[in-house]
Amino acid sequence: MKATFSPSSARGTVQAVPSKSHAHRLLIAAALSDAPTKVICPALSRDIEATAGCLAALGAGMVRTEDGFEVTPISTPAKGAVSDCGESGSTLRFLLPVACALGAEVTFTGEGRLPSRPIGSLARTLRAGGALLDADSLPLTTGGKLCGDTFEVDASVSSQYVSGMLFALACMGGGCTLKRMGNAVSEGYTEMTLDVLALFGKRVQKTRDGFFLPAGRLHSPGIVRAEGDWSSAAFMLAAGALTGDVTVTGLDRASAQRDKAMADILASMGADVSFPDDTACRVKKAPLHAVETDMEDTPDLAPVLAVVMAAAEGKSVMRGVSRLRVKESDRLAAILSDLEHMGVRAETDGNTLTIYGGGIKPFAVKGYGDHRMVMSAAVAGLVAGGETDDAEAVAKSYPAFFRDLAALGGKVNETV
Repeated sequence: MKATFSPSSARGTVQAVPSKSHAHRLLIAAALSDAPTKVICPALSRDIEATAGCLAALGAGMVRTEDGFEVTPISTPAKGAVSDCGESGSTLRFLLPVACALGAEVTFTGEGRLPSRPIGSLARTLRAGGALLDADSLPLTTGGKLCGDTFEVDASVSSQYVSGMLFALACMGGGCTLKRMGNAVSEGYTEMTLDVLALFGKRVQKTRDGFFLPAGRLHSPGIVRAEGDWSSAAFMLAAGALTGDVTVTGLDRASAQRDKAMADILASMGADVSFPDDTACRVKKAPLHAVETDMEDTPDLAPVLAVVMAAAEGKSVMRGVSRLRVKESDRLAAILSDLEHMGVRAETDGNTLTIYGGGIKPFAVKGYGDHRMVMSAAVAGLVAGGETDDAEAVAKSYPAFFRDLAALGGKVNETV
């Protein structure tokens, strides 16, 4: 599907969609706990649906309700089931360790770039703990069962490895130690996992080089709610900074989501940023200037921030961008290509991206099958006019994106 955009002003208020990062974690904890849990998550995305489907394949009861899910914990691990992760890296990297901890015999599958995204070091951790995996990439089948009380995980590739192991060890019941190897990345997402485990009664202790998980099961709190998503809100906030005046509600300023940094970055660039209350962020258009920022903990902001930097005056720099190459697309290459088509000069040395701002020209770019690249193109389109293909990719995280953007006054046209 193709989407075209005309220069327009985004103004008004929009409700944040549920955070898929938070929803993943709540659903998994609910499925591993001691009693049923109601997970409030009013809007779904393909990634959330993938996690729900994989948990059902593992043996959890997943009943969709008007405002979320009724989750019945796994009692008997699956044997011979197929868990389709879609394109969700979180689903795979969280539930592969969980399946091994449960002793489930499951075949994991996926699509898009997921089969080529790295899981090799995670597989080595699982095999060292006694699990059996018949491959290091999808499709793969699990066997055996994790055992022991001390495990090591490579934290330098993805925080999802760490979170997956934390969930796995939490459901093993005994006291366990998890050591992080390498320089940990995206630690905000690990903090979110720790917060969810604490919500379910498992208060993980931080150690010098990792974590200690005390013995005992996860305990259902009865009802939990997925937070509003700062990652998706970033696109609407950027639209406000570049074209008008946008307020996103349903956000938590105290959230562990590191992508809430978008508000601070926009403010540092000169945008008019305010917080009407602790659940809303408002951003109004103002002259923007260049900024330097580190993306190590906020890689998902890079595509839309690149658009903002392109429209700002001066030379902006993003550091810590090398991991962008192993996302739903090679996002570093995609950003460079898109900026070129927008008439913007940019260059990289592999881990630093330099953008020479000054304005965006009308463009036609590819979507790369990547939701964040498509939504970033939409924000740029409000500024200069443009088009992208693969518009359907927004369903991965934000199915109502174009509808919400149009409701704010963005001129959007979707065609098959």
